[in-house]
Amino acid sequence: MRKRIIFFAMLSFLIFLAGCSWESLSSTSQESNYNNESSQTDDSIKFEIVESDAYFSQQTGQSENLASIKTIFCDKNHNLVLTEIFSTKTLDVAKRGLELSIFSASRQRNLRSFGLFCIFPDSVKINFLKIENGAAAVDLNSEFYKQKYLDFYIKAITFYLTSFENIDRVYFYNEGKSYTNKAFERKKAGQVIIFVPQKVLSEIFLVPKWIDIPEKFKSIPMTFAQKSLINSLSYRFSKLNGLKLNNVKLKENTLYMDLSKELLNLKGSSQVDIILSSICFTAREIDKNLKYLKISIDGKEPYLDQYDLREKIDMDQFKLNSLKIRL
Repeated sequence: MRKRIIFFAMLSFLIFLAGCSWESLSSTSQESNYNNESSQTDDSIKFEIVESDAYFSQQTGQSENLASIKTIFCDKNHNLVLTEIFSTKTLDVAKRGLELSIFSASRQRNLRSFGLFCIFPDSVKINFLKIENGAAAVDLNSEFYKQKYLDFYIKAITFYLTSFENIDRVYFYNEGKSYTNKAFERKKAGQVIIFVPQKVLSEIFLVPKWIDIPEKFKSIPMTFAQKSLINSLSYRFSKLNGLKLNNVKLKENTLYMDLSKELLNLKGSSQVDIILSSICFTAREIDKNLKYLKISIDGKEPYLDQYDLREKIDMDQFKLNSLKIRL
């Protein structure tokens, strides 16, 4: 009897030990699985938007800041498209913007959906770009000066660089040697630049057009520029067919324009801002000090969508061809 009691006691003890070992093994296995999952999560890099122009890596704690940078492209018809895109911040924004117009496969792939093209072939290299006393000196490699469309390239670079407020002329150098002694300017004497809307695929860009001023308009270039623009708008937009410029005058920092009633045909369309911005950028090509646009229609001041024409329109609200892409 005593032996049976000892036997059952030993058997119960062994069963207890087995149960403890199983719980320990199960707990260890679960802990191991949890650690593996945690390890996989920690190894991945998560990105979150901290600001509209910065991306932050939780793993490295470093930020990659983006800035809006001016650059220049063209469409298939060689219309120049001065635009702003997002790119890595740099102190030398003028040179960086010019470099962005040199062909690369990835860059061109991003531009394709907008119908735009890099202007310069990938054989072109910018050796240096210096800005001093209102003049830019740009030195390019010899391959640049062998290009078939050299005149177009020089025009594009000059137009781009003189879009910066502190540059009004450009000198070109070939591997350290002066290409020509003369400086290239944004436009020739006796010319105006107007910005006309140009549809490229699904986008509408403002592109520059250089026009010689007739002798009778030499003393009133603003009138000629706006008259030329209005004629172009009347031709390009069916809703604006017949649009006329009745009157234009400058007073202090405001451009006053009286247009015909066809302008009201734009009500409720997305083209209102495009037309107004083309007027503003054309005006500022002649007078950079302009701040406001005041429009009337056949002498009256109605509403034009969100614009109360009794009030002045702030020119600074319009952006030139801003693209929401990163290059």
